[in-house]
Amino acid sequence: MEASAGTSPQNPDRVGFSWSVSRHDCFESCRRRYFYSYYAANEDPEIHRLKKLSALPLWAGNVVHETIETFLKERGVAPSDAEAEAVVKAAVHGQMLADWRDSESGSLRFRLFEHEYQTPVEAEDKKIVVGIVMRSLRNFFRSPTLAAALAAGRDRWLTIEDLVSFEVDGVAVFLRMDLAYRDPDGRVVIVDWKTGRGEGRFNEIQMAGYALYAARQGWVASPEEIRTELAYLAVPRYVRRDVDAKRLDQAQAFIAKSAGRMKALLLDPLANVARLEDFPMIDRPRVCQRCNFRGLCFPRARAEVLPGAPPEGAQRPAVTMTREVGS
Repeated sequence: MEASAGTSPQNPDRVGFSWSVSRHDCFESCRRRYFYSYYAANEDPEIHRLKKLSALPLWAGNVVHETIETFLKERGVAPSDAEAEAVVKAAVHGQMLADWRDSESGSLRFRLFEHEYQTPVEAEDKKIVVGIVMRSLRNFFRSPTLAAALAAGRDRWLTIEDLVSFEVDGVAVFLRMDLAYRDPDGRVVIVDWKTGRGEGRFNEIQMAGYALYAARQGWVASPEEIRTELAYLAVPRYVRRDVDAKRLDQAQAFIAKSAGRMKALLLDPLANVARLEDFPMIDRPRVCQRCNFRGLCFPRARAEVLPGAPPEGAQRPAVTMTREVGS
């Protein structure tokens, strides 16, 4: 099918329609942002570059997750206090410093939202971000969650940050569990590291989706043999939930409904073809001011404060960390 102006044609054999929690979050926050992220970015290198911009909170969360992933994949025993502190300092003085320099130089490898849109970054902002990374990693090494996983033994670990998928009503669902392991009692424990302080909008559905995948894979004989854990490392706080069949049914219904709403806006759902004009912009200046694609929606205000948005630095929202999961 030939695409009209503003259409992003998709080859179903190459890039078919799929669902993930991050995709749902994007769709709910702004339809135009969703179009840019999951359609236009596949074909336009500049839009793809903008999609990959990382704001300060997201950057901190990614550094923590990448550091934990590397540690878990390379080590099977608890580190000494000195070894743990060396890992923390390497994340800050190595990775974060290199990322910052690359972003300032305009590198294609890594670019901060704040540098792209010439948003001043105060010394206090840098201190907050670095503090969250250091505190989260130190709490990770001291956490009962890590102790339990190490005590179970690496041979009982089921996945570490593996991108996997399964189907719900014919739709591919992508997810990436931070850690899943089988405890000594045979229960499957699914862990997600969080670097924010508060509950995310879709944290619980994310964890239920993980549990649904575990059940589909046959890791357990019944849902009751699964436990999920949200580990808020910056606090620290650990939210543990038992799983049952009702929770899995609710997750499946949620995914099916969400995917249906997304596909309803497509020009051709079977071919996964979307048009820009079918995905309207929102009228929420505070949200648009922090969007990676604000330069596309408001080209004349690329480096300016949008009408109705608070000035940069005024009434700053609490720093929370989120991370994209899946595709």
